[in-house]
Amino acid sequence: MPTDAKVALVTGGAKRVGRAIVERLASSGYDIAFTYLSSQEDAHDLQRSLEVLGRSCLAIRVDLTDPEHATAAIEEEFHQAYKRLDVLVNSASLYLGARLAKTDLELMHKLHAIHVATPVLLCKKFESPLRASNGKVINMVDLLAERPWPEMLSYCASKAALANLTLGLAKELAPQVTVNGIAPGVVEWPDDYPEAERQKYLKRVPLQRAGTPRDVANLVHYLATEGSYITGQIIRLDGGRSIT
Repeated sequence: MPTDAKVALVTGGAKRVGRAIVERLASSGYDIAFTYLSSQEDAHDLQRSLEVLGRSCLAIRVDLTDPEHATAAIEEEFHQAYKRLDVLVNSASLYLGARLAKTDLELMHKLHAIHVATPVLLCKKFESPLRASNGKVINMVDLLAERPWPEMLSYCASKAALANLTLGLAKELAPQVTVNGIAPGVVEWPDDYPEAERQKYLKRVPLQRAGTPRDVANLVHYLATEGSYITGQIIRLDGGRSIT
């Protein structure tokens, strides 16, 4: 059941980095709404685990490649459960690669829908409760937004657009709401990522290790709870990879 606790909304919260963010915020007392699409079993497992901890948790199944309908559904379900919003984390992401020759409009539209259009529309729909709570918006960008790979052409461009959007929203929603981005390097390897490529990457990282979802979640938590004078920043969470 809903409580008087602060409330966070996390897109793509059922697994991987999004799940770590949900669990970290819930552990510090936030009630949670999160979105998912295909990870129904993970979503229900997460929901049950948070409810065992005494937190209210709403799992919303939506397809963010259709941002207009998805964000309308999120708004409707969220307001049926909660009367406030303190933190919005735009974490949902599609990691889809293609070089120029295989790039098409369908791929570009999907990536733009999730990484740009959905965050815009969610900020628009939840502007009033976020202002009322002196809320926080945190966007998951990517180190590749400023260091694009040709084989991830459209993905990198859409994340660069999200970084730019973060700066614009920080101006638009000030002074009540802070808006920041987190640009991770590797914090969770894709399951099929070759070991040789992993080691090649780590040789370029001054801290000589990959990050973890927990590293991201801890930074989200800091921005949500302590970062009241930080806005319009893209924080690199990459073990120093961006300086090599």
